[in-house]
Amino acid sequence: MFDHYKSDNKFGRLSASYNYTMANFTLSEFQKKKIMRVFDMFYDISNDKIIEWKDFTMAIKKISDIHEWPKGGAQQENAMQTLKLIWEGLKKYADDNQDDKVTVEEWFKMWTECLKASKEMSDLPPWQVKYMNFMFDVNDTSGDDLIDVNEYTTVYTDYGIPKEQCVEAFNTFSDNGKVKITRTEFGKLWAEYFLSDDRSAKGNFLFGPLDF
Repeated sequence: MFDHYKSDNKFGRLSASYNYTMANFTLSEFQKKKIMRVFDMFYDISNDKIIEWKDFTMAIKKISDIHEWPKGGAQQENAMQTLKLIWEGLKKYADDNQDDKVTVEEWFKMWTECLKASKEMSDLPPWQVKYMNFMFDVNDTSGDDLIDVNEYTTVYTDYGIPKEQCVEAFNTFSDNGKVKITRTEFGKLWAEYFLSDDRSAKGNFLFGPLDF
């Protein structure tokens, strides 16, 4: 659990089947808004515009509540160890001054560097691959290696997205359920969300409908 999608290079390759071009290696305003949304939704749980380890421990509690994991049980401990690896990876890439905090400025700088290292716009650093795997398992509440609309809705309503918007988002990126959301497909949508500057890309809806 939490580490099934393997990378094939040092950046942690997630191949996405979409085409677009980029004239330079700076983040567009659209990309900045998407990346900031993830910062606020998943990482900065304490809402102080800084990512610290305490935010990850708060995330564990939220996820444990969603899955009804017993406190101190094996599932919770496994998730905690996975998030520790993700946190250490994030700090390695983003915590420039090594103060055990990642600011908004460091967050944007890291993603700009990520684009520079992305030869085909489909590479992400290893800690992101781990986090993608983690979030797939969080969404796959039944453990059948597929995410369905009910599972997706259960998770994202807990993150404050209205049920009808969750259904709308899922239907968009799954083509109304025609595309099965396997781990591989989830990885493609994940890469598309972070790297694409195309507003029509289905991956943009992976974390709910866009409101910007």
